[in-house]
Amino acid sequence: MRKPKKETIRRKADDLLMDYIRAKHKGELCYVCGDEPIICGHHFVSKKNSMALRYYLPNIIPIGVKCHNLVHCQPHLVEPKICFDMGKAWYEDLMEVKRQGVKFNLEWITTQHNIIKELLEGQING
Repeated sequence: MRKPKKETIRRKADDLLMDYIRAKHKGELCYVCGDEPIICGHHFVSKKNSMALRYYLPNIIPIGVKCHNLVHCQPHLVEPKICFDMGKAWYEDLMEVKRQGVKFNLEWITTQHNIIKELLEGQING
């Protein structure tokens, strides 16, 4: 039997993370505008800029579709509000986790997948 590729596990972990964010924030409104339902979690520090922050929950901002599109098209309109609301300690924590980094290998991504799966199951069953 073939071992799963880390990219396959990564995609599954990404999907589980979004499922977890939607389940955790079900019925809540967008963190940015407060007007629309939460449909996803936005990675404040993008996935391409830090693998260490990819599944780090403080880096995931629960937002609606309109704000998610806006933050990717015109981040200067959304990111200052997030930074102001979350505060300096939050930002410094993100930067510290980013500096620490991770080794993106099958073991690490499988661990992240399993952690998110447990979190999601806790949200659904809890």
